[in-house]
Amino acid sequence: MTVLKPYKGYTSSREIDGQVIPQSVQNLVIRSYAKKYELDFFLSATEYYMEDCYMILFARLEELDVLSGLIFYSIQLLPTNKLQRQKIYSKILNHGGQLHFSLEEIKICKSEDIQFIEDIILCQDLIQYTQFDLLHEEM
Repeated sequence: MTVLKPYKGYTSSREIDGQVIPQSVQNLVIRSYAKKYELDFFLSATEYYMEDCYMILFARLEELDVLSGLIFYSIQLLPTNKLQRQKIYSKILNHGGQLHFSLEEIKICKSEDIQFIEDIILCQDLIQYTQFDLLHEEM
């Protein structure tokens, strides 16, 4: 009999795209996603409030031997540093795990899935940069 390993959630106490999303709401989204896709969801871990802090995330990556992967509330919880993101993707895939993003309803199951996530991040960065330029020009 094969025993399925659970997924752990990953939420944040920081602002997400300029909004404070209560952890309870983030967990509802994760639980709903897990139920919809029949994933064995265990618990969520919440990242510390400090900017660019990913201590909790990297601690969860050390638990991959007993997990099927992680379910993030959103892509926006990934580190802004591309090298850090690549380390996360590699660590999860090398353990045979998956990385899910519940708000966007997308996942990384194989290395070919990574570019789609990176394209989304690039588009978000370009939008932020363009909005800043437009605001600056109006002044």
